[in-house]
Amino acid sequence: MNPQRQRATWVFVLLGLLGWAALPALALEADQYQPMYVEADAAELDEKQSTSLYLGNVEVTQGSLRIQADEVLVHHASDRRIEKIIAVGQPVRYRQRLDDDPDEVTGQALRMEYEAGQEELTLIDEAVLIQAEDRFASDRIVYNRITQRVTAGASAQGRERVKIRLEPESEPAQ
Repeated sequence: MNPQRQRATWVFVLLGLLGWAALPALALEADQYQPMYVEADAAELDEKQSTSLYLGNVEVTQGSLRIQADEVLVHHASDRRIEKIIAVGQPVRYRQRLDDDPDEVTGQALRMEYEAGQEELTLIDEAVLIQAEDRFASDRIVYNRITQRVTAGASAQGRERVKIRLEPESEPAQ
């Protein structure tokens, strides 16, 4: 393939990724205003450290958002607002509906971190993000809701390259 054609192909792929990567920004708007529920086999609340730890078969729900993990650690501000959530599992599973789309975004990783102030979700180790037939896999996937930017690449261990599968839209009906 000649260099110009190869460059044009990469530009097309990157533009497709950028359009796809913005999809999680369209998560149901109402979700953020819903109460958050946590269920677990055990819980430890530490008022002095402003943390709560949930252990065993942890399920977090907020509107259409669902997270399943083995362990979830929540860091709170003094007014009990969530500052950071760290979920660990074999794997941690995530799903959420999108506005104006019947398909859910699903994801999984061995570790997920959410920084509330920065509105940034990080999937770490064996990370996979799926929407419809499109699939994005890497050791590390970072999604910032404010900037609507997704970055992916090998973690410090550098075990896995970024892998992307984009399915073409179906052909128009004749």
